Amino acid sequence: MRIPKNRLAVLREHIKAESTHDMEALLEGMTADCFNDVCCVPKPFVGPKKVAERYRKHWAGFPDFKVRVKRFLAADDKCIVTENEWSGTHRGTFLGLRSTGKRVRVRALVVWHFRGNKLWGETVFFDMGSIQRQIGAKVAVAARRRSHSD
Repeated sequence: MRIPKNRLAVLREHIKAESTHDMEALLEGMTADCFNDVCCVPKPFVGPKKVAERYRKHWAGFPDFKVRVKRFLAADDKCIVTENEWSGTHRGTFLGLRSTGKRVRVRALVVWHFRGNKLWGETVFFDMGSIQRQIGAKVAVAARRRSHSD
């Protein structure tokens, strides 16, 4: 698997901007029609304003958020796939989960989409159940209704 040096540089700068919460640098490396598609969120964040909103919410939930690439899994002329790990302390609301002050470490799979020499977007997969377990969230499950045949 050969990954062009310029793409690696764009990816490194983006990850650095994510981890340092540098919105200007983060968006500067992305296309004007950028997107961020997070698997456990109903619809993608499309465009710089929405992508910025997604990151602001993530950083508010985990003010000490840091991400690192653990390994490169695949690459072609339009995408790079990485196994990442992000960590942070849950100090604000994140995807509807109120702050617990607990530290989390989350494994993620990320498909990085490129257009030319810029990052077009990310498709991010992570296990929300793992986050809920680490912060001690209680998940309410509706009681099963009994049918007449029970």
